[in-house]
Amino acid sequence: MLKQGEAERLKLEEQEKERKTLLTSLQKKQRSIQSEISKKRRSADRLNAQIDRLIEIEIENARKRAEEEARRKAEKKAGTVKEKAVATGESKEGAKSKTTPSKMGEYKVDSEDRRLSGVFTQNKGRLPIPITGPYVIVGHFGQYQVKGLRNVRLDNKGIDIKGKDGAQARAIFDGEVSAVFQYNGLSNVLVRHGSYISVYCNLSSVLVKKGSVLKARDIIGQVNTDKDGNTVLHFQLRKETEKLNPELWLHR
Repeated sequence: MLKQGEAERLKLEEQEKERKTLLTSLQKKQRSIQSEISKKRRSADRLNAQIDRLIEIEIENARKRAEEEARRKAEKKAGTVKEKAVATGESKEGAKSKTTPSKMGEYKVDSEDRRLSGVFTQNKGRLPIPITGPYVIVGHFGQYQVKGLRNVRLDNKGIDIKGKDGAQARAIFDGEVSAVFQYNGLSNVLVRHGSYISVYCNLSSVLVKKGSVLKARDIIGQVNTDKDGNTVLHFQLRKETEKLNPELWLHR
């Protein structure tokens, strides 16, 4: 009985030792995962800050184009009124009273941007997937709880689309490339569709440059394949500064 009791004690001690070892291993693994998630979060925040900055620049450029168009129209209208005044013998003061100064601050986009925005809006739910070949959406838009980790939430500003090795990013609609920039050794592209801007991130190479005019489904570049063999395109959709859920706009 003494020998049996000693054997049971040793067995329990061994089990307790194994439990502590397993607990320590799990704690280390969780800390490692949390550290990796924090690193990815910081990287995503920096990327989004750069995207936000470029979009602010694009919005300001659109405003300037709109104001310039408004100025030209106002000048043309004023010239027409003056011509009519000369033809009818009306005084200059009378002609001036019929010309209303345009309020430049009211204009955000020019007529072409308004037209393109309207057509883009009409195609909600019918836009092509921005990656070639078979795909699966592995990261959805908005905030979500990380599986297996307590109180760890992430906020995805777009969606993550996994394709096959060799997959390419393609334009979802007619537009113009407003920016191409590098981040962490990879390329990222912004395409303007009137007031809407589509964003294609995680590209190993690009076939476009700033100012390139694109049609829907035109190839933008090669999606990067990481060391683990994952080919993932991060895609965002904005309406000026508003972040939109791309899944509501894409045809699936």
